Amino acid sequence: MGFILYDVETTGLHKRFDQILQFAAVRTDVDLVETQRFETRSRLMPHVVPSPRALQVTGITLDEANSTARPSHYSMVCEIAKTLALWCPATFLGFNSIRFDEEFLRQAFYQCLHPVFLTNTNGNARADVLNLMRAATTLHPTVIHPGVEIDGRLSHRLGALAAANGIAQGKAHDAESDVDAMLGLCRLVRDGAPGLWSTFLRFSSKAAVVDLVRDEDAFAYFDFFGSPRVMHFLTRVGVSPNDANAHYCLDLECDIDGLRKLNDAALAERMTQEPRPIRRLKVNGSPLLYPLWDIDADRFLDLTEDELTRRAASVRADEEFMAALTRAAASAEPIYGVSEHVELQIYGSNFFSDADRELCRQFHASPWERRPELVHRFGDQRLKRLARRLIYFESPHLFEEAERRVIADDIAARRRGEGNHATPPWTTIAHALSELATIDAEVSDTFKQAYLELR
Repeated sequence: MGFILYDVETTGLHKRFDQILQFAAVRTDVDLVETQRFETRSRLMPHVVPSPRALQVTGITLDEANSTARPSHYSMVCEIAKTLALWCPATFLGFNSIRFDEEFLRQAFYQCLHPVFLTNTNGNARADVLNLMRAATTLHPTVIHPGVEIDGRLSHRLGALAAANGIAQGKAHDAESDVDAMLGLCRLVRDGAPGLWSTFLRFSSKAAVVDLVRDEDAFAYFDFFGSPRVMHFLTRVGVSPNDANAHYCLDLECDIDGLRKLNDAALAERMTQEPRPIRRLKVNGSPLLYPLWDIDADRFLDLTEDELTRRAASVRADEEFMAALTRAAASAEPIYGVSEHVELQIYGSNFFSDADRELCRQFHASPWERRPELVHRFGDQRLKRLARRLIYFESPHLFEEAERRVIADDIAARRRGEGNHATPPWTTIAHALSELATIDAEVSDTFKQAYLELR
């Protein structure tokens, strides 16, 4: 099975309410030899106000993002879905993709009535190259050098890593250039640290993650927890009662004896304080894990392998302590109610029925004039709302004039954050103008004027 490396550029950081403006992907064989590439862009959806900082970073102007020369968001997403489906099965690779790019891709598929979980179903797998880079700079620093920022800080930012490792990068924050840089870094690890590359691919499988955290008393986990260190030593103590894919893991470098002395209330309070003693490891999120016995002795810092193993064994032998930690971690989990916003309902209900999935296929295959009649046949209310919105975006003439005015007024209120859309979780015109003021000296008058005209 080969690989699909991909990247997105977006209108902002709101994974549920911003949108993809550019998507790029490269398909390779198992040896990371490129076989195909794909790149596409879209214009803004009518209700989306892009973050000025996001456009500044990507170099896209508001006029360009609104240009009718660009395909609509729906047309772009349909083309992405078609291309990726033809390239599958594959292992999807992105840079910080599990938390960012994949969430944007899933949201785009969801809002455009395509299968949401493309990257990890039907024989596909996924892994995050950012985690690979964290492990490589820690375990094999002669193979992959960390990036260096202007102020001298070591960095795992993609552009900084590419520069530090002699990989020519095109325009920064361009999806296609970022994919090429990521592919170059992957080839360096594959050639210079083949064992790490194999481990990285192994944990693209949920089953492999579950086996390791269950069977190993202690293991290394590569992630960023708010400090320069990215290698952390954990032992599993339990599973979330709310999500079977969330495993609670104790940080073996915390004050374990101190935790043992706390009652349930004090332990629950400790879960909310930094540094948090429990890490919520998503076994279906392709974490990069490493058994301690496979790490060179000089890579350990404050605690040796023997001491970490001893600590882990003492915790796992104390079932009452593990149960207390699990209860405390579960009590600290936030509880989310069902949102009124359809964008936030992507994971909040049951999966779509076979009948609704078939209707989605018919929706895409039908001329726009026939699609309104399909809306009423959807059983899932989310699909009804999303399908109706797509019809308005793509063929507003199919609505009566009075209904068009109602929808247009609602979109305008949404963009302003008024009426039923007060205190919204998305970027409004007011939010954008406030953000624009913070970068006033960094952007052109033309850039600023385009935003000022939104008022």
